[in-house]
Amino acid sequence: MSTSISLKDAPLLTFHKKVFLCFILGQIACGYTLGIAGTGLAQATSALNLNSFWVGLLGSGTLIGLMGSLIVGNIVDRVGRKTLFLFDMLVFAALALIQYFINDPLILFVVRVLLGLTIAVDYTTGASLLTEWLPAEWSPKAQSLLIIFWTIGFVGSYFTGSVITGFGADNWKFIFMSSAIPALVAGIVRLICRIPESAEWLSTVGKYDQGLELVHRYIGAQYTLPPYEADNTGEKVTLAELFKPEYRTNTLVSGVFYAAQVFPYFGVGIFIPIIVKSMNVGDPGLVAAAYNIFVLAGAVIGVILFDKISRRAFLLSTFYVAAAGIIGMILLQGISVYVTVTCFLIFAMGMAISVVSENPYPPELFNTRMRGSGLGFSIFCSRVGAAAGTFMLPVFMDDFGIYVTLGVCAAALLFGGFFCQKYAPETLPKFMKHEDHTNAAQTAASGH
Repeated sequence: MSTSISLKDAPLLTFHKKVFLCFILGQIACGYTLGIAGTGLAQATSALNLNSFWVGLLGSGTLIGLMGSLIVGNIVDRVGRKTLFLFDMLVFAALALIQYFINDPLILFVVRVLLGLTIAVDYTTGASLLTEWLPAEWSPKAQSLLIIFWTIGFVGSYFTGSVITGFGADNWKFIFMSSAIPALVAGIVRLICRIPESAEWLSTVGKYDQGLELVHRYIGAQYTLPPYEADNTGEKVTLAELFKPEYRTNTLVSGVFYAAQVFPYFGVGIFIPIIVKSMNVGDPGLVAAAYNIFVLAGAVIGVILFDKISRRAFLLSTFYVAAAGIIGMILLQGISVYVTVTCFLIFAMGMAISVVSENPYPPELFNTRMRGSGLGFSIFCSRVGAAAGTFMLPVFMDDFGIYVTLGVCAAALLFGGFFCQKYAPETLPKFMKHEDHTNAAQTAASGH
């Protein structure tokens, strides 16, 4: 049978759904682990006698670990995706359970950093496998849906952490340890499904025939690798290549937009119980619950909107809407509690919608050969922003108060919006109306 149809033109198969399932279970575990830090630390503060410095440092520990994605991404492009993706969640679960035996803030910080590193491995390998195996029609949709599952984990951690009680002074340990449960589920499912190596990645490291064999086995004998992937040079990928002229703009956009989004998202989201208490807006528990509900609703709305408007319009509007919510809180704080809460919920929904772009957009900015390194750099920049926001928030609140701290978050959002307005390329084909956008997208797709 003739092998003339690209695997990117295949229909959605059960195999593709297995790849997606294995990744979304990891996303739930990652979101849960990042979100549980705030609830766990609220109880660990007295048990471990933590000051605002340690609260901020421990809250940002997993985010600091995620900075390792800069190295992880390059490793993934060198050694492949399969093995790391297969065992990462099991290592993740073991680290989560170790937290039960910890009574020292420094050791807890180290373990939280290692958890962040496993999250970096999971996202880099999973996003690459998803982009490289799924048909072109379905890959962006699947990537955009990931945020719903990540948000389920993130928001679910708040409600789960709130109901874990009855363990006395060690209650905070059980809150932190609970992240082992979704990680074990993800790890077991991956062992059962056994997702193969990326066929496209194999073709970029001089193993085209092996990649083609996997395409025939899992997609069908009539399918082949895309012509531009048939690279048998085996040339090693280096991080320096990300800053060559053909990649430089996309590399910077992927890092800046991601960092500017997550700086306020995590800074506010992780410490939501502390923030709503400082705002004096009534029942802190009720406002925090409403915030998390709006975050989940925003993720769903973002997925619905994502492919209906251009990538650039999506990026810019979400930056500016979230910034408007914070600015409204600051300028209108003396008018009414209801006005403040409304602005806060606008910010919550705007931020939740904005992060939908974080899964599908960065992979679209890089070709297969550079995708792992590009994603690694993107995640590194995002975790610098997220860790800075999470570490800074409790310290700034102690020194300057809640509204100055929120003003810094608004500045980060405005900077991200202005930067993307000037440099972000369009990557959604149906919205590429101008020649310069077309050329930028072709560069992102082909690497030439």
